[in-house]
Amino acid sequence: MILAILFLFQLLLFALGIFGPWRDAPALKTNGRLPRVIRMLLSLSLVVAALAIALNPFRMDAVYTRWVFLGMTASFIGDLIMARLIPLPNRLIGGMIAFAIAHALYITAYVRTLGALDAVVLNSGLWLGIGFYGVVSIVGWLALIRNPEKGAATNIGALVYGLWVGAMASFALALAVGIGGAFWVTALGGLLFVASDFIIGVTDIRGVQIKNANDWIWLTYVAAQMGIIYAGWLA
Repeated sequence: MILAILFLFQLLLFALGIFGPWRDAPALKTNGRLPRVIRMLLSLSLVVAALAIALNPFRMDAVYTRWVFLGMTASFIGDLIMARLIPLPNRLIGGMIAFAIAHALYITAYVRTLGALDAVVLNSGLWLGIGFYGVVSIVGWLALIRNPEKGAATNIGALVYGLWVGAMASFALALAVGIGGAFWVTALGGLLFVASDFIIGVTDIRGVQIKNANDWIWLTYVAAQMGIIYAGWLA
């Protein structure tokens, strides 16, 4: 019941942010209607949902849910950095580091779950994901993200981070192929994470103007996190 309420709350909160009369001040340059307070409430509510699922003693997939909770906690820190609520000299690099840790924790969740159920980790889903997401990450970086006007650290960091997100999505696909069921929702979450990261790269690094880009980023990002988190509830 609590999780159903949380899920509906998150949907309502996102809708209120998009269609409500409020938005960030123009000085924040967030390029979207979804205000910062609602973005942070959404992120915090995802942490709460992940914790509630991880603390359920009757779940057979506890190894998945506990590592996913840690990953969502790291993601929340990344969201605070990107929202400038944790001040850093370079919020983009700081955010990449926090989310890279989150993805490492998500990968741990997938691999340990496969191991706990005696499923093959290096299965066809993993190799398909590595091939597909690898090509998307490299070609996308070369064509639409890399910006010679930015420093080498930002450009190389974006490529490495994009490949790491792709690796997380690949292991999510391996989990879906290896076990199936609700973990196909995890694989969908991985795909949406790649999409969200791609939009950030195009707008924040390449400098391409996309109308309401922040809303598209958060739509794909929240959906990605929900897929990863709630798969542990559905499994």
